[in-house]
Amino acid sequence: MTKEEEERVLWKVLRRETIYTSAWINLHQDWVQLPDGSIIEGHHVIEYPRPAAGVVAMNGAGQVMLVDHDRFITQERAWEIPAGQIDTNEELEAAARRELLEESGCTGGELTYLGRYRPSIGSTNQLFILYFAQGVEQTAPIHDTNEIIAARWFSVPEIRAMIDQNQIPDGLSLTALLLAFFKGHLK
Repeated sequence: MTKEEEERVLWKVLRRETIYTSAWINLHQDWVQLPDGSIIEGHHVIEYPRPAAGVVAMNGAGQVMLVDHDRFITQERAWEIPAGQIDTNEELEAAARRELLEESGCTGGELTYLGRYRPSIGSTNQLFILYFAQGVEQTAPIHDTNEIIAARWFSVPEIRAMIDQNQIPDGLSLTALLLAFFKGHLK
């Protein structure tokens, strides 16, 4: 990208009206001017006050930890990686380790940064930060029994088959696992 392209502001927010706020999510309507001068009135914007961290956790036997969630919003149960919101002023790696412990009872391992992404960049600021943890052990029971039904180790071929058969519908989990495959952590 050229310097001119970087400096060019494409959309300019003229006005924002907040419709709803909470500790979890905020909803706004923005009036936005486009480069051609036209204006979009009342464009809905979903704001997440805090990002989330997720961990692809692998034990010494080369198995990956997934947790069984019951998602009332979609009326689905699904296997997911341990993940959750980062607390205010919490370090990213500390949040990843906390979520790993709370949701799966797992500790330890060396954390490696996998990446970060925004799942719906056209309508929300939501941000996910992803890690891979090698050498993790399940040392405690699941702390977050309101969210997690079970925690289980899966072989890498099982994970690959679950992805291939569309059995991991969660975008955060799917992206993290695919990044772990792409970066050579899962073989």
